Amino acid sequence: MKVREEQLHHICRTLLSRWKEKGMIRPKVSLEVLLAKMIGEVSADIKREEALDREVEALMEKHSRELSQSQASAHLMFQKIKERLAKERGIVL
Repeated sequence: MKVREEQLHHICRTLLSRWKEKGMIRPKVSLEVLLAKMIGEVSADIKREEALDREVEALMEKHSRELSQSQASAHLMFQKIKERLAKERGIVL
């Protein structure tokens, strides 16, 4: 899923304000510092998942001949391979 920069900022800002309103967090730094850190972490996680997607696509391309002979759908195979690689690497999807 592609997330635009402004969407990412809006999502993080909304989460942060809701957590603060509900008393789920008591920030020890300014909200702007916390927001910047949050955006950085979410952005890094999105980039990790995009890299994983590219790797899965490369694996599927490499083994496309075998995959074309099987009855499994490409989308299902993509999901299975992605889940397995994510689990091996400790990436939470």
